[in-house]
Amino acid sequence: MYPDTETPATVEFLASLVEPGARVVELGAGTGRLAVPLAAKGLSVHAVEVSGQMLEKLRERDPQGTVKTVRADFTEHVVDGNFDLCYIVCNTLFMVPDPERQIETLRRAGEHLAPGGTLVVEVYDPAPFHQLTRPELQIRHLAADRVMFDTISVDQANQVLMEIHTVIGGGSVSTYAEVSRYAWPSELDLMARLAGLTTVDRFGDWERGPFTPGSQRHVTLYRRAEPA
Repeated sequence: MYPDTETPATVEFLASLVEPGARVVELGAGTGRLAVPLAAKGLSVHAVEVSGQMLEKLRERDPQGTVKTVRADFTEHVVDGNFDLCYIVCNTLFMVPDPERQIETLRRAGEHLAPGGTLVVEVYDPAPFHQLTRPELQIRHLAADRVMFDTISVDQANQVLMEIHTVIGGGSVSTYAEVSRYAWPSELDLMARLAGLTTVDRFGDWERGPFTPGSQRHVTLYRRAEPA
């Protein structure tokens, strides 16, 4: 669902956080949009994904099997061992349906960080959506031949965003629903603290632009908190 043009900047950002050969794990890896090019950079990449269909598409992208795949719900299972980098992107953390499980997901990810390792979380900023009082239609251009129409509604009391995505392109039309439980940036940092993590930095995009009131998303770096 992210424009193809964002992938190179995302890959470069993530790769810059670790040394060549580092152990990396993606939670909610999808079709391998990021995992496969990161593996091509010489990183030891593990991909956790619950959907068998998504993993099949990942393997099509990675016929040589450079990415180590695990079919599992990342809220319940992370690959054994420690990692120099763990990342949860594309609003995937918000797909976890309640704050308690979001905290548990952060805690589980943090437990698998090697000393000095980094957890990267990318999510949307809820500010533009939280004040919606009626459904809103948005249009996003995903590629030269693909466009997405989003119908968005909000349950403000429970911080739940409901979206109907309609993608038109390549001679076909597909529609699917997405429900996310959002958190404010300060709330996310508090959840991370409860999970034993500390906030290192926050950016407004993958090119390290500042996070401002006008930012549509944020990319936040966490590390395991040092014992007091």
